[in-house]
Order: sequence, then C-alpha cells, then structure tokens
Amino acid sequence: MLLAEPRETQATGLVAKPHVSPRDLYGDEIQFDVYRAGEKVGFHQVRFEPDGPHLRVDSVFEIEIDFLFFTAYRFAYRSRANWIDGALSKLVAEVDDDGTPFRLNAADDGNAFTIESTEGTSAANRPLFPTNHWNSAVLGQTQVLNTLTGRVNKVAITPIDRVPVETERGDVFATHYVYSGELDTEVWYDDEGRWVKMRFKGRDGSTIEYLCRRCQGPGPSQAEQ
Repeated sequence: MLLAEPRETQATGLVAKPHVSPRDLYGDEIQFDVYRAGEKVGFHQVRFEPDGPHLRVDSVFEIEIDFLFFTAYRFAYRSRANWIDGALSKLVAEVDDDGTPFRLNAADDGNAFTIESTEGTSAANRPLFPTNHWNSAVLGQTQVLNTLTGRVNKVAITPIDRVPVETERGDVFATHYVYSGELDTEVWYDDEGRWVKMRFKGRDGSTIEYLCRRCQGPGPSQAEQ
C-alpha cells in the first residue's frame, strides 16, 4: 500500500480540527496495544457514545508486567468524560496502581473547573483538556489536566517532524509532537487529527509505547488516497 504525499504544514505542525466529531474520525472506538521495552504488556481503549446533547467518552488502560512466572506489576485506569460542542464538561477517573487507589472528579461549574481527587481539591481555568490524547485540539493549549494525578500541568506541545506510522489501514504520515514542561510525553497525530501513536517513559525508566490496532475509523485513510 503506497503512502500519500506529505501535506504542507506550518512548522511541521498539524492544523487541528477541534469541531470535527471524534466519531467521524475514529468511529465508535480507538484501540492501542501497549508495549514496554518492545514487549506487549497491555492495551488502551477509548469508546465514543452519544448521550443526548453530550458525547460520552470511556477510556480503559491496563498493563500487567510479569517477571519469571509472577506478575510483578499491575496498573488499571478507567475514566468517563462528558463533552458538549467540543468542550469537556465533566470527567471521572479511577486508578489502581498495583493496589494503590486514586480517584478524580473534575467538573465545569460554568466559571472554572473544580477538581477533586484523592490528593485534594483545586480549580483550573476553562477550557481544560485532559491527558486522554484523542482530541487533537489540545495542541493549542498550555495546560492540561493530568488524569493520573489530578494536577493541572503546564506544558509546551511542540511539533518535531513528520513520519510514517503503522495503522490498521497501512502506514499514514503523522506529525510527531513532544510535550515538555511538567509532562514528558511524545504523541503522533495524522493529518486529519487522529491520534495514532504515543510514547513515554515509565516510572522505572523503561519505554512505554502505544501502537495503533484501530485508530483510522470507518472512512478511507491517507494511505488509500
């Protein structure tokens, strides 16, 4: 399958499309296989469901790391978010970090976001994008809600280069972004704004990588144009 020619983009950056429905981009769900140091250790799934005037987004992330014949580490994350017209209105998240629980509840009260978590209570200005990564409109932001800690992290999100990324429809060109500041993460989006890859360092310094199992949605991809 041949790659499409790269599109011209300013400073190698994606032109974000914040008003495009995620269901038009992805269909009903996104699926990633999660690898640690080159070995598959888990999965990440995002599901989109209309709920009246809201869009409900459910995310599940699980990893299990084995050592010899024993499970050495388990991590499970679940969140449910409500979005209205491209804006986050509420998010609830639960984490089980190898037996240590964490819970987060963030809600827009009309003036600001109130964030309540196991770590305490805080507030943040609107709009607020969570670190769930499927929404490429986050690329214009300088703060994000870290759904693993409940903290609002100050970030710079910088485009680095454009590379082919493997998807369920073959290779597509994607822009590689790096988060710096209070987060250290790498994320790739294709030219339509679809999240197609992610990479970050685990707590032990190992490389955690998300590889697309289903991220191109029901329509034709770049690779087929």
